Amino acid sequence: MQRKESVRLLLPDDVGLECLRKDWVCEIHRQKSGTLTFWDTYEWGLWFGGCALYSYGEVYHLCAREEGWLGGVLCEEKAGGRRRFWKDFETEPMRSRLEGMLGLRGLAPVVGGAFRLSHGDLRNKMGKIVCRLDWTSVSTGKREEEELLQSCLVMPLLGYEAEASHVVDKLIECGAKTPGDDPLVVLLQHANLEPQEYTLRPAFGLKTETSAREAVGCIVRTILEIAFRNVPGILNDIDTEFLHDYRICLRKIRSVLSLVKDVFPAEGTRLMRKALGDLARQTNRLRELDVYLLARDEYLGLLPPAFHPALDVMFKDFSAEREMEVQHVISKMRAASFQRLLGEIGEYFSADTRHEPSSAAALPVDQLIFSRIYKSYRKICRLAAGIGAETPDEVLHQVRVACKKLRYLMEFFSELIPGEEASEMQKVLRRLQGRLGEFNDSSVQQKSLLNYWEQKRSGSEVAPGLGGLVSILYHRQQQTREQIVQALEMFCGGSTAATFKRVFKQPAHVPVRQPRG
Repeated sequence: MQRKESVRLLLPDDVGLECLRKDWVCEIHRQKSGTLTFWDTYEWGLWFGGCALYSYGEVYHLCAREEGWLGGVLCEEKAGGRRRFWKDFETEPMRSRLEGMLGLRGLAPVVGGAFRLSHGDLRNKMGKIVCRLDWTSVSTGKREEEELLQSCLVMPLLGYEAEASHVVDKLIECGAKTPGDDPLVVLLQHANLEPQEYTLRPAFGLKTETSAREAVGCIVRTILEIAFRNVPGILNDIDTEFLHDYRICLRKIRSVLSLVKDVFPAEGTRLMRKALGDLARQTNRLRELDVYLLARDEYLGLLPPAFHPALDVMFKDFSAEREMEVQHVISKMRAASFQRLLGEIGEYFSADTRHEPSSAAALPVDQLIFSRIYKSYRKICRLAAGIGAETPDEVLHQVRVACKKLRYLMEFFSELIPGEEASEMQKVLRRLQGRLGEFNDSSVQQKSLLNYWEQKRSGSEVAPGLGGLVSILYHRQQQTREQIVQALEMFCGGSTAATFKRVFKQPAHVPVRQPRG
């Protein structure tokens, strides 16, 4: 059979170039060996983006994963030190390709291995080159006998495809097989690592007949696990998303416990919500500093270059404070009291823990949740009724919090809501939340910047830059206020109101089931 394309084969450990020397002359032109380190993010952004990034010596190589194998190099960059974020890379091809796959996530070494590559030609008895060969072996790099993979890439030369096909047949005769897992996969398997999709919106497997306590317990345990998994990333300060997601998880759990009341005993619920709040408050200032530092480029882009030196002073202050705050948070999280508190929270919501009966524990979850969702929606509509140009910021903040709680309810119990209707309702809610979030961010940032101005730099060189920035943020906030009014009208009326009523409002004549036991 004639093969025109290159063919890669996996080889048994005992098969080498010797098996080809009887019929062809093997000429090795170049040999290279060394340790490769593969990099990726906590969310496996490169892996799921169809790429692999590895460093060899002082050079980073980004390549595509083509049909289960490491493909050609897309771009590379020589670096004198470690690259952590996509912005740390200097060449535009590398930065542009990495930005979408990494986002705010930081790179960390995933796995490494020793590679040996031999590149050469295969000549027939007439002295003509039949094909090129790339012979690759991969090992853990610890001991020679720990070789994990050996492969050969046969690349036919034009006009010699038929003879090159015989080379492939000979290798197959000696036990070679079509490749399955590529070197990266083999190294990951050897290290017992498996890339997994990461999400803050997991499925819970809820059904309409699931009891409220079982449903809420399942949700809390799942979200707690995600929160706990983010702790090592915070301790190692890999990137800001670990803290961000950890705090979101704590907030989600506190919200579901406050919104779906009487599922667990009241006193235990109160203590758990307090404990979760205490954990979140330990990281408040660090998250604030992260937000400011992440907004650095945006802030600088809002002002003329002449004001940039003033803001640079502020960001240097924030950066220095962040270094101290990171150590403060790490010391808190490494303390025995922190570990003990995590254990107590985990034990309280464990599936094996038995609690006293409570009024809503045994109710079917759909009956309970649908009424809570509709009640939450109606609360937003009542708050929105009097909102206008002069409405205080505090009222809009209340609307934002109410919207966030409604979104959590709909997110947690989305498996119980009809698909198309749930999607449309959440789409409108997300649009409203986006506007409210922008308004709140502008408000908080103004207050924080003014506080910084008064406490640390009043009358100094930062005053003009901060004054200009606060003015821009205020103008942006007022524009957003107008958009919020429009978004609220759409959310609280028309087809959206009709859909919420149809899906979630329970008929008055349906009796509420009493808890069992």
